Amino acid sequence: MMCGSMENTATPPRGFRRVYQAGTRDGDGRFMGGTEIMQLVAHLGKLYAATSVMGDRPGDDPAVGAQILVLDHPEQGWRVEHTFDARSARMSLASVTFAVDRRGRVLDTPAAILLAGPSDGQGSIAVYSRDEASGTWTERMLATSARSTSIRSLCSYRDTVTGVDRVFAGTSPSGIYSGAYDPTEPGKVAWDDGPEFSEYKNRPMAFAVCNGALHVTIKPHMYRRIDGAQPRWELVYTLPEEVSRSRLSCGLRGLTTIPHSSGDGECMLAALEGEQARILQIDPRGGYRATIDLDVLDFLERQWGQRPGYAILAYNDMTTVPLPGIQGSPLLLGLEATSSMQHHTHPTDGWRPEGMYLVRYPDQRYQLRQISDPTLQPMPRLVSTRTIAVSPFDRRTLYFGGYDPNALPAHNTAWVYSAPIDVALSAG
Repeated sequence: MMCGSMENTATPPRGFRRVYQAGTRDGDGRFMGGTEIMQLVAHLGKLYAATSVMGDRPGDDPAVGAQILVLDHPEQGWRVEHTFDARSARMSLASVTFAVDRRGRVLDTPAAILLAGPSDGQGSIAVYSRDEASGTWTERMLATSARSTSIRSLCSYRDTVTGVDRVFAGTSPSGIYSGAYDPTEPGKVAWDDGPEFSEYKNRPMAFAVCNGALHVTIKPHMYRRIDGAQPRWELVYTLPEEVSRSRLSCGLRGLTTIPHSSGDGECMLAALEGEQARILQIDPRGGYRATIDLDVLDFLERQWGQRPGYAILAYNDMTTVPLPGIQGSPLLLGLEATSSMQHHTHPTDGWRPEGMYLVRYPDQRYQLRQISDPTLQPMPRLVSTRTIAVSPFDRRTLYFGGYDPNALPAHNTAWVYSAPIDVALSAG
């Protein structure tokens, strides 16, 4: 979500360039590590990165948990914003804006808050809110569990009945929690005491608002929120058993709203992970009927001459790319794929080393693109493009982040590259 901008009039460099590689220190000497960049988020004119230490083997480096890094200006270095302890290996990050508070009062000035939801190996489920005045982070405990926990998704949405702006945290295993803006509360968000919805087993992978209603995907289902003072969630779509039977797949990722092809209303795209990877278009007006927008493995086989065995796309979302003067906007989807056919466990080998992504044009054309920095010979192993963000500095630049250890040991493998939008759309 774009919550502010800081205009940079300098001409952006042509081509991809590496702007972060884990294993360095910031200007204050604080270690910046990570095996993955989980998310890149623009917030109030700055770019924030959520790191992961899944599979990390730190060696002589400081052992850190997941970190929040920040880039204040495109020509400055990253710095450590916040470091979680080692029990928090991953996190979700989101910028949310409230224009109406918990009591339904319209705010004189909308309030933008950066939220972080770390995983916890000891069972705590907590959301952290950044205070813009002090730069500190406030913890709000939502629940505890006897096993490891995570907050896989965060989003904001205005209840169409109450008119209150709300924020949602999709947690595992406790449920979907909701909160609303209250400046008197710690972290300025008043979270409900219990979950709105908890009748599920898998992780809430993604939220999206379509035709005014909030939706969430939780394998093998999609649910829609029924708004009001006593909200509830109703089942609206279930993946066919033959495409959801994989116990390894997380189901539908990257839920994203697009204009309906009729020109009236909206529908949704979602990326199915696994050995039957595909992009689905789901139409609420048609009773949530799903059609295949792209058979991903067929498409990649035509590109490479070899059929992948497993693929993951749109880890968190699909990024809308602004193109002035063009009707409609392309979507960018991060990607990783393996040739392995061993799916009784998560594939550990055969993963392609390139940082790849798909471009989807409004006419449903797809193109495969690849990150390549000509100043780096050879290119490091990028493996997975997990997150893509439009620059908060000039909106002519894209930032890409990622890596995925895929259940193997890794160290200082997290990366971020930037490129002008036109380069990113044409990179072969």
